[in-house]
Amino acid sequence: MKRILLTALLAFGLFAVHGCQVRPLYSSQTGTQAYLASVGIKPADNRVEQELRNRLIFLYSGGQGEPANPEYTLDMTFQGRASRALREELTDGITAQRYSATVSYTLRDNKTKEVIGSGERTVVTFYDQTTQEFANIRALRDAENRAAQQLAEIIRADTASILTR
Repeated sequence: MKRILLTALLAFGLFAVHGCQVRPLYSSQTGTQAYLASVGIKPADNRVEQELRNRLIFLYSGGQGEPANPEYTLDMTFQGRASRALREELTDGITAQRYSATVSYTLRDNKTKEVIGSGERTVVTFYDQTTQEFANIRALRDAENRAAQQLAEIIRADTASILTR
């Protein structure tokens, strides 16, 4: 009796696993790269958003640039803000800062003008601020660039999953 039950359970397990179709998101069989290469991105409003836009163009096209006639359009709204991460009395002239970046995006099909996906993503990067003015400006810029790169990676994964559904 135990043997029959074990065999039936094994057969059911094999049947259940046979129905699963897991495939990598970026494999050549899914056509993800072709979908991503057909996405155009609307122009940016500020320097950090331009960093984000440039990184997305590179990630979408693999370095080939924007498509001449995109099938999809990505529209983004970007907000960034620097603030203190620690109270000043806890530090000796060096203050930890945080840069929070949030982007809201909408992906549209250019043929139907229909919104096929949207979302909002936030990342936080940290940097140190000292008594040196130029070092502070550069540290903030580096934090902004890191935030833009992280957001680009996240948005690429989001749009890839939207386009391959």
